[in-house]
Amino acid sequence: MTKKSAYIIGILLVCTICVYAQRTCVIADMETHKPVRDALIMTDTRHAARTNLYGYFEMKYAFDSATVSHPSFLSRKVKRTTLPDTVFLLKKTHLLQEVTIYGVDRQKASLAFMKKSAQEEGAAHPPVSSASATVNFDFASMLDKRRRHDKKQLKKMQKIFQELDAMDDPLYSISKTTPKKP
Repeated sequence: MTKKSAYIIGILLVCTICVYAQRTCVIADMETHKPVRDALIMTDTRHAARTNLYGYFEMKYAFDSATVSHPSFLSRKVKRTTLPDTVFLLKKTHLLQEVTIYGVDRQKASLAFMKKSAQEEGAAHPPVSSASATVNFDFASMLDKRRRHDKKQLKKMQKIFQELDAMDDPLYSISKTTPKKP
C-alpha cells in the first residue's frame, strides 16, 4: 500500500467517524405534527442541544441515548440506534378531580331587574285617557306596499294559530288510544 492511499483511507475513516457521531432529527407534537421549538435534548454523555424554530436539532457528539424534554410535553428517552428522523412528543394534560362553581344565575337576576324597571317606568307615567289621547299619522306607512303585505300575512298566521290552538293535539290523542306494551 502506498503512502498516498493510506493517507486517503485515514481521512475517509475520520470523516465517517465524524459523520457517524452527528445526528440530525426533528421534534414534533404528536397530535398536530407541528414542530416543537426550544425542546431540550440531553444525552447520556452530558451534551445538550435545543431545537430551533423548525424543530430541528443537531447533535455533534457521540451518544448512546438521549432524553427529549419540553415544559409543555412529556419527556421521552430514545436510543441512538432506534432514533427516527422525527421524534413525536405527547402534550401534558392536567386533570381536575372536582370543580365547584359558585355564582349567581344571571338570567334570573336580569329578568328581575327588567321587571322592576318596567314597574318603575309604568308608575312614572300615568295611563293615557281617551280625551287626552293623541293621534299619530304617518303618510309614508300608507305608501309602504311591503308593510301592508306583511300585516295581511300576520293576520292570516294569527288566525291559523288560533284555529290550531282550539283543536286537540293529534299526537296526544293517538298516544291515548294506542295500548301500552306490557
